[in-house]
Amino acid sequence: MGLQLGTQEAANEFWRLQEERDPKFMEAIAGLNLNLLMVYHDCPGEMDRQLAITFEDGKFTEIAVSEKQAPSDLRTVPFDHTKYDFRVQAPVNTIIDMCKGKMNMIEALPQVKIEGDFARLMANVQGFMRFMEFLGTLDLEP
Repeated sequence: MGLQLGTQEAANEFWRLQEERDPKFMEAIAGLNLNLLMVYHDCPGEMDRQLAITFEDGKFTEIAVSEKQAPSDLRTVPFDHTKYDFRVQAPVNTIIDMCKGKMNMIEALPQVKIEGDFARLMANVQGFMRFMEFLGTLDLEP
């Protein structure tokens, strides 16, 4: 069974990889300084999932998981610019396809909603893309 994005099991795996200082994982998150929300739509069981992630100096310092029956307020709650740098919302399969290199950012744009501090996002875009590419090396499933 693969790793389901937006679940507590995925969050636990990220903590494990960080604790064990997995070299590829540590390289993927090196230098990231972001507070972000990842909202996954169209998850199995008609669920919406959300990960609230804080990276500080290339390390996870917080990963909070939420799951609600879809369509949920995770999709519509106003974005809190004071707490998070940005929020990414997309169907879970779109995120998986991006991570696995089956879809590039340009192809995904119609399905992805991004809100937040675009200057901060652009300053961290290479690190964020490294993290997404690392996720693509894992056995991901919706």
